[in-house]
Amino acid sequence: MSKYIAVDLGASNGRVIAGDLESFQTVNRFVTRNEYVDGSYFWDILYIFAEIKKGIKEAVKLYGDKIKSIGIDTWGVDYVLLDKSSRLLGFPFMYRDHRTDSMMEEVFRIIPKRDIYSTTGIQFAQFNTLYQLASDKKNNPEMLDAAAHYLSIPDLLNYWLSGVMANEYSHATTTQLYNPNEKTWSWDMIDKLGLPRRIFHDIVPSGTVLGQIKDDILTELGIDPETRINVTAVGCHDTASAVAAVPVAKGDRNIFLSSGTWSLLGIESDKPIINDDTFNADMTNEGTVSGGIRLLKNIMGLWILQESKRWWDRHGKQYSWEELSEMADSFGPVNWRIDPDNALFFHPSSDSDPMPERIKSYCRDHGMPVPDSAGEIVRGIFESLAQTYRKTIFTLEQITGESYKRLYIVGGGSRERLLCRLTAEACSIEVSAGPAEATALGNILVQELSAGAISSIDQGRAIIRKSQDIVMYGK
Repeated sequence: MSKYIAVDLGASNGRVIAGDLESFQTVNRFVTRNEYVDGSYFWDILYIFAEIKKGIKEAVKLYGDKIKSIGIDTWGVDYVLLDKSSRLLGFPFMYRDHRTDSMMEEVFRIIPKRDIYSTTGIQFAQFNTLYQLASDKKNNPEMLDAAAHYLSIPDLLNYWLSGVMANEYSHATTTQLYNPNEKTWSWDMIDKLGLPRRIFHDIVPSGTVLGQIKDDILTELGIDPETRINVTAVGCHDTASAVAAVPVAKGDRNIFLSSGTWSLLGIESDKPIINDDTFNADMTNEGTVSGGIRLLKNIMGLWILQESKRWWDRHGKQYSWEELSEMADSFGPVNWRIDPDNALFFHPSSDSDPMPERIKSYCRDHGMPVPDSAGEIVRGIFESLAQTYRKTIFTLEQITGESYKRLYIVGGGSRERLLCRLTAEACSIEVSAGPAEATALGNILVQELSAGAISSIDQGRAIIRKSQDIVMYGK
């Protein structure tokens, strides 16, 4: 049986996974490292690529010539610029960097906010590629002048593996520079912002085989250069891959929550839904691996808990994830809430500005009881997320005219049993939790579909339903 390599890069951790939809294993796990240099956050992209190559080597050791292809998915919006010799013009900025703090307002003076939404259907967030490139135009125009190529992070990694440059569909849709009705880059907006058209490549569908891993990389890794491993542009945006693995049966209504550093809650649609209701609700229209649309809301997610744990870890309180959840469950309901999407919680925390203190400050400023213990803080984060999910589901029901009876939670957050239970209770909905490795599975699903090993996404989802652990909560 053919095997596949799925590289799944999240904002905190990366995994290289090898196998198929029925059985797979992690062959390399690493931190997706970012560095703070000269006042800005950058992804350590060379280190990340080196870790990917380690994973390829281990996968080939494990499965040999059964490996047929590799696919890479990552977080959205971030990118690199390359010169005419295809060399990096700089390390990629991390999307939480401060350089876009005031760029949305500056862009709105050039293109009205409503016009941007009518064209792209994308939720407004300061980290969108649109505002990052506007920052480049304002603060580093020499780099844009020298640029010959725009590549997203997965586009770059695919290029380094295969030697082929392309912009993959699902990732391109996250930029707020893509027109989902015309199904191409929004050239009018690109021109108005003074961005060079030449840097953008053709947008290729998810599942496109770009080429094969280059001989020099195989030789570097001690792999026979005669080995042929396709490089497939999967759903290169990690949420697109995760949603591909939602274990919904054909014909069933699908409302999903991809739960991890971010919470992405939405539905699948054949066409973009761009109107007054979605604009007022700040909903986003991003691409599915089948070429359709995910109408969803970006919610801050487990980032707030991750940053809190990181601070506790550094200060001698080494709680496991399981301990934190147990402490939160034992504490019981809290009498305060935070807005997970408040800008206070967006940037990385530090010793002088820790996330737990931000939560306490939010409560003080809003006249609520101030939490004390770690268990109370975790419980409050979970309850706040559950309430945000409830509001978002209600909004989606108002927009679509549908009534959703089951929420499919996939990704790492599906392992958080307390969060799943609180979500089922708050939303009065049945929750299907799992698979936890949905992003990697969706990545493999697209590779298998591209290779002809399965005939449809529905067939792949049926395999996932049978092969993965799914836990039910609520009704």
